[in-house]
Amino acid sequence: MNSASQNFPHHLGILRERMLHPTDYEQAIYYFLEEFAGDAEFVRASSPESMPHLIAVLGKVVSQSLGQQVELEGALVSGLREHRFVHGNARADGRIVLFFYFEDADTGLAMIIPGIRGQGDMARFHVTGGLINPQKN
Repeated sequence: MNSASQNFPHHLGILRERMLHPTDYEQAIYYFLEEFAGDAEFVRASSPESMPHLIAVLGKVVSQSLGQQVELEGALVSGLREHRFVHGNARADGRIVLFFYFEDADTGLAMIIPGIRGQGDMARFHVTGGLINPQKN
């Protein structure tokens, strides 16, 4: 638990595989929360990133998921450059938005807490193509 920094290639590989699953990609969020979110070395190894295009896409993804136009506030984007992996958080309409994105796969996953229909809504997305598969939980 919270050990991603002990072997980034291994843990990022598992996270990527789960995120790309055709239907059960929500397992990627749980894996991220278990292995990455509480790992202090993971946070220290991440560098701040300026990715306005990613933030713009996330704004559209969150707006589509919530069914209304919202603005992302306080977006924090960090990354592990050598692994082409980006992660972060923001606020939108009083909700927390957690996200991660694999540049080489042009695919990411966002979780909106609380969601419309439950504790959290998830949406998988492409930066070049927007929302691809929202999932309400």
